[in-house]
Amino acid sequence: MPKLSCLLIRQPYASLVAYGRKRWEFRSYEVKKRGTIGIAASPNPPYSTKNESLNRAAIDFPRGFLLGTADLVNCFYATSTDLKKVMTDPIEILLHGHKILTLDSPIGEPKEDVESAAGSPAWESYAWEVENVQPISAQIPISPQSRSTWAYVDYQR
Repeated sequence: MPKLSCLLIRQPYASLVAYGRKRWEFRSYEVKKRGTIGIAASPNPPYSTKNESLNRAAIDFPRGFLLGTADLVNCFYATSTDLKKVMTDPIEILLHGHKILTLDSPIGEPKEDVESAAGSPAWESYAWEVENVQPISAQIPISPQSRSTWAYVDYQR
């Protein structure tokens, strides 16, 4: 069985990506890789957002598992101006049994976090863009390498 490269993302963002709400994953560096990747929830504690409801829910989200697959199709430099151009009204979604509010795709993050970034002229990042997101039904445990962005699992899409 082939090894699948899995992007490690801290919760709650891993689930937002794996279930198609968040199609832009922001990182401080660009990526050249393209093609099918795994979306894996880091075993680390959830990232604290500015949305307390999401923070409470994220405690229950799975960690240390492959959650889905996606095609990594693009990487581009993004600024606060770019965020403002694609901001939407929040929508309610059901994620791991919790109702939460996030912006619609492609950003898919809590409105409070995006407004904070968009309001800062100095905000900049690389957006790793994914498409064809497919959650998987059986969560597969991952074994991340120390301080790596990637983990590898035996998996065939």
